[in-house]
Amino acid sequence: MIKHLFSDMDGTVLNSKGEICEVNIKAIKKSGLPFTLVSARSPQKMENIINTLGIDGIHVSFNGALIFEKKNNENIILYRQPLDFIVAKNLVLDIRDKFPSTGISLYDELNWNIDLETDAIIGEYNIVKVAYSIVDFKEFFKEEKDIYKVSFIEYNKEIFEEIVDYVQKQYSNEELTFQQSLNGYLEITHMNAKKSKGIEFISDFEKLTKNELAAFGDGQNDIPMFETVGYSVVMGNATDDVKKYADYVTKSNNEDGVAYAIENFIKKI
Repeated sequence: MIKHLFSDMDGTVLNSKGEICEVNIKAIKKSGLPFTLVSARSPQKMENIINTLGIDGIHVSFNGALIFEKKNNENIILYRQPLDFIVAKNLVLDIRDKFPSTGISLYDELNWNIDLETDAIIGEYNIVKVAYSIVDFKEFFKEEKDIYKVSFIEYNKEIFEEIVDYVQKQYSNEELTFQQSLNGYLEITHMNAKKSKGIEFISDFEKLTKNELAAFGDGQNDIPMFETVGYSVVMGNATDDVKKYADYVTKSNNEDGVAYAIENFIKKI
């Protein structure tokens, strides 16, 4: 029997406009099951959806680098795993030097920091509607702070592939996880920050077994999550490489696939 649902956000419970449709909202609430968002987003970029769903409780951000409990309009940090500060500094300044037009985002606990407003950065802003801070990265790194995620956003496919290849070769010996999500997004977190870690943390906290957990997702960064739960639901908009991890393939994120799976799969387990 399923006792807890976990869901990715972008490309899954959210449509291509970054919105959650009323059909999904009603199905999630009607299920009566705890619903945890497990996302590459920062807590700030998750807040609006959490409030729309009206779901307090534990949620997973930065692909598992920060786990927090939403309680009485406050986020209580339960687990954190920032990047090594020196590694993050070297990586960001290196990529900025070699790829001067690529969008780079740095995330601390409270802020989305950029140094350049690219079309890709503006495109992300139009989806998440969360303000970013424009900083000088060299100045930014003069004071040590917790950095939970670095992301490179590049719409030019050829340049993006160059970035992915360069980063994976040059920084393979560091304690990093490289994950591609959406088109042209490379997200980098600590090697111990994975969506699966967040689910394990919550299942241990609630004393639930693997077969009592189900997860929804669409991307490569959702695969560790699928391997941690008893039942994996993959969106119709996912690639074939991701769909092979599915216990059930539902409709796309633009067709209320989460709601469809709750009604036609989850309720029947």
